[in-house]
Amino acid sequence: MAPVTTQPNTPPAADTPSVCMIILNYNGRELLERFMPAFMKTDYQPLEVVVMDNASTDDSREWLRAHWPQVTVLHTPVNRAWPGGNNIGIRYALDKGHRYVVLANNDIEPHPAWIREAVNYARQHPACGVVGFALYNENVTRPDFEAACRKLSTVSAKPTDNIVGCSMVCDSEVFRAIGLLDEDYVNYAEESDWEYRAMQAGWEMAEVSVPVWHLAEATLIRRPLHRCYLQMRSSIRFAFKLQGLFRGLCACKTVLNRACNPWLKLDMSDYTLRRYRPASLPVNAALALAAIGWNLFALPATLRAGREDLGRIAQWRARKGGGEMPRGSESQP
Repeated sequence: MAPVTTQPNTPPAADTPSVCMIILNYNGRELLERFMPAFMKTDYQPLEVVVMDNASTDDSREWLRAHWPQVTVLHTPVNRAWPGGNNIGIRYALDKGHRYVVLANNDIEPHPAWIREAVNYARQHPACGVVGFALYNENVTRPDFEAACRKLSTVSAKPTDNIVGCSMVCDSEVFRAIGLLDEDYVNYAEESDWEYRAMQAGWEMAEVSVPVWHLAEATLIRRPLHRCYLQMRSSIRFAFKLQGLFRGLCACKTVLNRACNPWLKLDMSDYTLRRYRPASLPVNAALALAAIGWNLFALPATLRAGREDLGRIAQWRARKGGGEMPRGSESQP
C-alpha cells in the first residue's frame, strides 16, 4: 500500500456510509466538558455520536443529557475497562448497521475533518480495514498542534502496523470477521491484539495525516503503579497469545530487562517506555515479577484464547478463499 495524497476539503460523496463514533468515558465529566465541543464539530454525516459510560460515579451522564441531548448515552453498571466498554458500543453500532465504527477516548481533540478523511481513504482502498491519525501528545506543544490544524491543506496517508486505540476508524466488516476486542487485557495491548488479528486476516492499516490532540493517560494517571503493571502484563500476554511460547518467554525477558537493568538506557520521553520504570528498582522489579507471575498462572487460558482467535481467522479466510494467513506484524505493544 503506497502513500497517497488527497485534498482534504472535498465533500463526501452522496452515498456516504453511516458512521458511529464511540467515546469511552469513566468519571470524565471535566474531560467531556473540555473535548465534547471538538467532537461535535466533526464535519462528517451521517454520524451517530455515542458516549459509552463505563460505570462512572460522577455526573458525566447527567451533564451529557443536559448539554448534548443529541448524543446517545450508553451505560454499564460495572466498569469493564477499555476493551469491555468499547465492546458494548461496538455491538450497538453493529446492531444499528453502521458501516464504520470510530473508537475515541474522551481525552482527544480531533481536527473536524478526521472521520471524513479516514472514511474517504478507506473507501478508496477496500483492503484497508483500520485507519489512524497523526497523534500530538505530551511530546508536542499545543501551539504545534494548532499550527498543524491550520496548515492542513493536503492529506497524506501511509501504511502502518500500529494504530493507537485512542482514535481509530474501523470497518465494521473487520469486527464481524475476527471478533471484538479481547477483554482479558483490561488495559493496554488490546488494540494491538485486535489489529494483529486484523492483519492476520488480510486487512491493511493506514495512518492519515489529519492531526488529533491526545491528553495521554488522563483517566489512569491517578494510579501510576497499577498502570505500569498493566502494561507489563498485557505486553507479555500479547506475545504468549498470538506469537507462541518462545515469543512469550522473550517478552518476559524484555519486561525484566526494561524494568530492572540499570545499564539499559530507555527514552523516558516516551510514555510507553516510561511505564517500565515508574519508581525505584525494587518496586519496578516487583511489578515486573507480578506481571510475569500473572501470565504464567493464566498461560493455559491465554494459549487457548489464541488458538480460538487464530482459528476463527483461518475459517474466515477459507470462506473468503484467502488461502494461508499472511505473516503478521512482529511489533510488540
